[in-house]
Amino acid sequence: MIRDRLRGSGAGRAWRRLRRSRAVRRSLRVTARLDRGNLSRLDLLGAVLIAVAGVWALIAAAGRPASPEGFLLGLLTAAAAYAAGRVAGARSAFGVCVSLAVAVAVLLLLSPDALSGGTLAEPLGYGNANGALAVQAVAAACLAALCATSERRRGEMQVLAALLVSGVFATRSLAAVFGAVAVLMVGLTAQSARRRGSFVVAGAVCVALVAAGTVYLGGDRAERASGVRGTAAESLTERRIDLWHDAIESAKDHPSRGTGPGTFLADSPTARADADTKSAHSQWLRQAAEQGIPGVVWLLALLGWAYVRLWRSPQDPAVVAVGAVALTAFAVHASMDYVAEFPAVLVATGLVLGVATAGPEPQSHTRARFR
Repeated sequence: MIRDRLRGSGAGRAWRRLRRSRAVRRSLRVTARLDRGNLSRLDLLGAVLIAVAGVWALIAAAGRPASPEGFLLGLLTAAAAYAAGRVAGARSAFGVCVSLAVAVAVLLLLSPDALSGGTLAEPLGYGNANGALAVQAVAAACLAALCATSERRRGEMQVLAALLVSGVFATRSLAAVFGAVAVLMVGLTAQSARRRGSFVVAGAVCVALVAAGTVYLGGDRAERASGVRGTAAESLTERRIDLWHDAIESAKDHPSRGTGPGTFLADSPTARADADTKSAHSQWLRQAAEQGIPGVVWLLALLGWAYVRLWRSPQDPAVVAVGAVALTAFAVHASMDYVAEFPAVLVATGLVLGVATAGPEPQSHTRARFR
């Protein structure tokens, strides 16, 4: 009876508010411990999206002569590289970034034709993929410069980034050149960055516009507007636009499950007519053709998650800015070419993204490094 009276009284209401406030504080302490351990609900969401994308690839391949192994391998490679970048970046971001930048630079120098501008140049066997890999190395060098503790090291990393940009020019990959220059410019001026959101939003909008452009050029409207298609074909090649058209038509004919992972080359009339064709030259359109609309939705959701994770990164805005531009350069290039099908490019991109979203070391004073 006394308890019932207290529940209806002011003292009872105060007691309930006190209990709720204690529960909130306990929840905040748990959240803080999870954040210190580099684990959050956002990270769990990313893991769920990866799992859903992998399961859907298996569903799209079920009961038909498809081969989802390539897609699953690429998905796991990118996820593992990102996790490694998060863990290693929290311990020594400078060491990870220097190792990646130097490794790519040495790899390009040791390959005889890497900087020759050849279409099938080593080390990846595709000049545009070499350029995409070098772009991520530029981002790694810029991140290393931002994380450097001395002016000498910072200057050395900036020189390395500039040399890698010159290597990107040597690959003659136009998309990679634009991406490398953008990364270098942001890396050199990122210390004045105050708002990470502007870089993240600008990057996401840029990818959306490029992806929409590929859909337009590959659609029927661009065929009727011969002037637009002809102008685009001068820089993108007519075959690439034809491949985009085949992918769009295939997605229209099989919107639910697509034709199955790994089946685009066999189903595309343009690819069958040209033995040198390796892919659809657009990760999003190939995904839509092979795994239907749900497949491309899951993939786009993963990209959106990566941008949100950058936005919520505990790193300094300068580091986030470089990471956002590097991710944008990769996504834009993957919208127009098949660079996302090279494990080395996925590893480099995952490491850069992981470092840009890693929690700083507890004993480090990140803000002091940027003064």
